[in-house]
Amino acid sequence: MKEVIIHPTYGEIVYDESFWTGKKIITVNGATAPAMSRKEFIIDGKRAIIKGSYYTGIKMHIDGEVIVLSPTPKWYELILALIPILFSITWGNVPDLCAIFPVVGGALGGGLSALCSLTYLAFMKKANKPINKILIGLAGVVATIFALYIAAVSLLLMIS
Repeated sequence: MKEVIIHPTYGEIVYDESFWTGKKIITVNGATAPAMSRKEFIIDGKRAIIKGSYYTGIKMHIDGEVIVLSPTPKWYELILALIPILFSITWGNVPDLCAIFPVVGGALGGGLSALCSLTYLAFMKKANKPINKILIGLAGVVATIFALYIAAVSLLLMIS
């Protein structure tokens, strides 16, 4: 996930965080900032500390100043991201409901819905308008429920 901001003092700051490993890279005006540790960098001879992640919002603390590199998700983004996980936990673990509309629950359903939720939460953070974020979130909820259904039907076909 890449975020680019223009700061009046430091210029163009590019924050890049790997989705899979969480490795962070910061470049300031095209020059890569050397890393002291996973969350500490040297920028213009000053120690910069990164707090947060792409999904929780990223703030850089440098020389007494706090620079927001990525905003925190809005409340409705978090609710839309939690809906598939809650659906998987409730619907997927009740046999009578699964007889009506089979979805995978348990660890497999929770893991699948969490991965889908993180993916479309990243897409929601990229959108600018709130209505677009909500539409992406709702599409993600529907896609996740469909993926849980496909997984359940596949498992049922393998068992029988």
